[in-house]
Amino acid sequence: MRDILKGKWLYNPAWSIDDDNTEEPIWNDPYVSLKAKGLFGYMKTKPANWDFSCKRISLDMRDSVDAVQSAMRELEGRGYLNRQKLGNGRLTHTVSFSPYIGIGPRMERSPLEGAEILMNPEDSLYPQPK
Repeated sequence: MRDILKGKWLYNPAWSIDDDNTEEPIWNDPYVSLKAKGLFGYMKTKPANWDFSCKRISLDMRDSVDAVQSAMRELEGRGYLNRQKLGNGRLTHTVSFSPYIGIGPRMERSPLEGAEILMNPEDSLYPQPK
């Protein structure tokens, strides 16, 4: 054992979670918990078509299904994870180092929608096209 410790230590890039992405926002985001960052790293190491069900992840890890769901909600809330439901009920997951990349904005209805118009366009001070 001592011979191993006396040997020269060499860096192996295959041990790194993300090769060139150490400066990416998620690793320095103070609002993302260590649990969510760990789940993010786990998800980034899997192939593109991997099944990211909470039950499957919890079987691979020591965390419960509820803990995995909580971490996924946290990543989704911060914009690092996008989940879309397919027609067959399955979910697709898109993981992004930059928050909100590839995630469409949520459109809300205007509070003025359906309000009654009190002035006719003909009464306007600005000329109307004819």
